[in-house]
Order: sequence, then structure tokens, then C-alpha cells
Amino acid sequence: MFGVEGFDPWTGVEGKYDSSNPRVLVLGEVQVDAPLSDRDGILRKLRAGHDLVFTNFDQAVLGKRRWAEGYRDAVREFWERTLFYNYNVTRAARQGATPADGIHARLLQKMLSTYKPTHVIVWGDSNWATIAIEGAAWQDEAEIRCGPNGEPCRSVAVDGHRTLFTRVSHPSAGFDHERWSALLSRFLSLAPAAS
Repeated sequence: MFGVEGFDPWTGVEGKYDSSNPRVLVLGEVQVDAPLSDRDGILRKLRAGHDLVFTNFDQAVLGKRRWAEGYRDAVREFWERTLFYNYNVTRAARQGATPADGIHARLLQKMLSTYKPTHVIVWGDSNWATIAIEGAAWQDEAEIRCGPNGEPCRSVAVDGHRTLFTRVSHPSAGFDHERWSALLSRFLSLAPAAS
């Protein structure tokens, strides 16, 4: 996809992303056991049961614990209308790319240009620190406050479309579902400023 061999992000199911509001892109940082594309990884996740990384994130973004009634249906509905791109610098390096190659900056620019998400949730400090978009400049937004802790929020305009970004801790470690759920709920209610 986008002229990059093996790049196959998850783009939802049967056009459900196109009609979703907000339109969400998740930039993951996931190590998978097999060399799966992002699309194959999400399909495997939807077919399987409990997966620590995704389950932690799912509980936070949905505001619903995994044992709650309707949780599995809510997970499926979320991923059917959500984009996922494994923005993982170390994975690209294993495939022979270096950060200087700018592959992620180009791919993220193409994802934003093609799918026009309103909101992007970035997993982990490493992704947040390295995130770049070819040909676009960041604009700082107000921190998102949920209780005493705030998280950064910034936006970028690509092809005249502004998209909001925030980050969460990587869902594989010390993940406080209630804290992130409150923050993500607030973030997903924000409207991007006009470009």
C-alpha cells in the first residue's frame, strides 16, 4: 500500500470507518510473534480472546472492563470503524529502514491524507517522541486534563484537514484503565480547530 511493500494497515470493515464520528486512527507499537501485517494482526486479535496489550487499550478507549456484558461486541464495533497503523520504529529497523529514511513520516502523511482521521491516539512515549509527518508542522493544543494529570495534545493539518493527536502510556505496562478512559473520552469529544 502507498508503494511500500508489506504495508497493509487496518482500515476498518466495509466502509464503517468512513461514516464514524470521530474518525479514529490508533498508532500502535506492537511486537507480534509472526511477521503479520497490521491488518492481519487486528484480524487475528478480533478472532482470538484476551490479549494483554489490546485488552488494556480496549478497556480504556471503550470505558468498559473486559468482564462487562457486551464488552466483546463493543471491541469488535470499535475496531470495525477504527484505523490501526503499527508506527513502530524498531520494527522498521528490523526490516532494514532507519529513522533517517523517513518511512514512517511518509506513511503517516499518506494515512492522514487518504483517510482524514479527526483524532489519533499514539501508544507509548517512544512513538510520541519520534512521530513525524512528512511536509507538515505540529501545532500545540491545550493539554487534556482529567484529574491532576494532563497529557499533551497537538494537531497537524495535511491537505487542509486538521487532525488532533494525543498519547497514552504503552498498554503493555502499568496501564491505569480508569485514568486513560477519562482522558480518551475527553480527547475523543474535542473538535479539531479549523485549518
